[in-house]
Amino acid sequence: MKGATAPRIIVTGDLLRPQDKLFKSSQNGNILWFHRLVRRALANATGLPVQALLWDEPGIAPPGSDVLAFDTPGFYAAAGVTPDVAGWVAVFDAMELPREAAARLAAPFAGAAAVVGFELTELQKRLLTLAGIPWLDVNIHPYRFGPDVLFAIQTDHPEILARLVPHHAEDHVFEPWADLLAATAVKMPPRVPVESTCLLVGQTQVDRALIRHGRLLDLSHFAVPLHGVLGPEAPVLFKPHPYNPDGFGLHHVGLPLSRIRETRENAYVLLAQDAIRTVVGVSSSVVAEARFFGKEGIFLGTPPMRIAPRRADLAPGRHASVVDAWLSADFWRGVLAPVLAVTAPDGRRPVLPPNALRTSLRQFWGWDEIFFQLPWDLAQARAKERG
Repeated sequence: MKGATAPRIIVTGDLLRPQDKLFKSSQNGNILWFHRLVRRALANATGLPVQALLWDEPGIAPPGSDVLAFDTPGFYAAAGVTPDVAGWVAVFDAMELPREAAARLAAPFAGAAAVVGFELTELQKRLLTLAGIPWLDVNIHPYRFGPDVLFAIQTDHPEILARLVPHHAEDHVFEPWADLLAATAVKMPPRVPVESTCLLVGQTQVDRALIRHGRLLDLSHFAVPLHGVLGPEAPVLFKPHPYNPDGFGLHHVGLPLSRIRETRENAYVLLAQDAIRTVVGVSSSVVAEARFFGKEGIFLGTPPMRIAPRRADLAPGRHASVVDAWLSADFWRGVLAPVLAVTAPDGRRPVLPPNALRTSLRQFWGWDEIFFQLPWDLAQARAKERG
């Protein structure tokens, strides 16, 4: 690790996740994206340097920059795991590490006033807690049907958690967004009428939400509860993830092929169908979103995040839904005040246009097909009518 200074705020993320086929960072871009998004507000709130900590690679931390470099290959060697996705899965939520590996992972944070993470591993959060370093973990929220994506924020610090409560968006905030999307989907009927009452959703093969106790899960790990949910005879509508068109373990649960109806329809078009009553998955965000469309969502595994429906429900281990307050320095002043000195409030509340984060991330999670593809399709149809 190069160039550590103190005191400072460190912005980082999953330093350990490699690309699916190469042993190089898959998250440096996301960490840098988040660092540039919040560094001004964090610096204004605290008066401290705000540094990004990344997986070291050539040119990643030039002299004089606000970027620190972490020796991820050295950590993997010290941890005694293979330098690949399997090794990452093994350490993601590990309860124990060899002493040298733990020391390597903790070293960059020595003297840090606080850590603001973007989708940290469970291991990182545990080590920061043990080191007594306050942290907030900021995640892309599983409710993705609104005017933009938002953040789900978790912390281990009870006073920071209390400061998050006034910023937490309760369920009623999201209900009109779901209604608007469902209404829009009426104009986009599925190509094949939906008759199944149960929608089963797949996921990507490599997904942090699928890691439990050092292994990646899929539907094949939940054969017994899945049969209990589906019952003995009714047809099942299966929606594969767009990035994982295979069965996500579905063909290893003993379910007859004659019962499976595979669909490529947009997930929100499916959620808007009255015929569907239940949405089932391992840890998919679609299951979390289902209840806003009047469906029962059933997780076979663990939800990707535990979102509090009401402010009164926000408790340790749960995530706060923060729509756009994070844009302001006052937000960071408020949540960090219990753990470090902050500057005077300025009362400013910046606002971004709709879809700002979606567009910046280049990630739309199917929302674009509803609100952008529909006008395009209608325009094309009118053009054909005119000859």
